[in-house]
Amino acid sequence: MSNWQYIVLLGAVVVVFGLLLPRRKQPVAAQAVNNMEVSLEQFMENMEQDNRELTALIVQSQEEARAKARRGEERLAELERKYSAMEQLFEQQKTTAVLVPAAQVPLVKVDAPITPASAVFQKEPEELEEPAPPAKQTIQQRYPDLFDFHQQGKSIEAIAKKMNMNKGEVQLILQLAKQEESARV
Repeated sequence: MSNWQYIVLLGAVVVVFGLLLPRRKQPVAAQAVNNMEVSLEQFMENMEQDNRELTALIVQSQEEARAKARRGEERLAELERKYSAMEQLFEQQKTTAVLVPAAQVPLVKVDAPITPASAVFQKEPEELEEPAPPAKQTIQQRYPDLFDFHQQGKSIEAIAKKMNMNKGEVQLILQLAKQEESARV
């Protein structure tokens, strides 16, 4: 064969491969684009579903917060009613205690249980006395175990662990004790 025949034959092979090769790549590229579109659609559907769930959760938590606030307001109103009733009772008993001996004062039934504070109102006027101020305790008296450990040379971490406290809390107590000592001097 001559050179020009080789060139023509080689050109024909290149043309055939040129025509066949782009057709093979074209379906692969189209399939990749199609797969990407499907993936994006699924992603968008998932995002929309997550968005709907999040919106529902927010609405639910808002409703719960409103209900809790409403219950709190109702409880506050109830406590205010009880407080005003207790004030009126106190005023009645105060004026009655001055004018009539306590044995003749009729007892009034109240919803709330009698506490030590409300029991004071039922005493005779002579029995009413001012409570003595509480004895002032030093920090060392309030935390004797902590200071025992500290005097034994235990570290702050060991003291905190044994006393079931935070290290910062132990440090604060020790510093307050030092300040208390310097204030006494």
